[in-house]
Amino acid sequence: MITSHLVVAAAGFVCYVHFVTDRQWNVDANIFMAFLTVMVGACLPDIDHPDSTVGKRVLWLSYPIRLVFGHRGITHSFIAVAAIGYLAYQFDSPYISWLALGYLLHLVGDYLTDSGIPLLYPYTRRYRFLLVGKTNGASEYLMVAFSLVAAIAFIEFY
Repeated sequence: MITSHLVVAAAGFVCYVHFVTDRQWNVDANIFMAFLTVMVGACLPDIDHPDSTVGKRVLWLSYPIRLVFGHRGITHSFIAVAAIGYLAYQFDSPYISWLALGYLLHLVGDYLTDSGIPLLYPYTRRYRFLLVGKTNGASEYLMVAFSLVAAIAFIEFY
């Protein structure tokens, strides 16, 4: 669900920025734009689902991706993250890097569900965390809450 992905991505973003800036960061226009870019990246993997927030906006792209690769296929693998990372490197763009981080954090969220993700696509084995939650169930909200608590603890004690 998009809300869960956005919360997990926001928690990951704050931890990442807190870590790489050695706790010396301020909210400014650049960090705000980076945050927005991470949030967009966190929505992108579900472009393969026509009923998703992103998929509804680009049906002309969503349906063919789903037809060829299925939901949680190539868009939920390291191939997609690596492709975005490669673009960030080629264009030396911090914003494409932020997009890749958001994308990766979406995959982390799906990794915590019972459906898992095909990290090594086209190899079809789905990887999932040891303790998983059912998508859109109470356990999903528990996992999201845990990610928030973990992020707050990291910022507070690191």
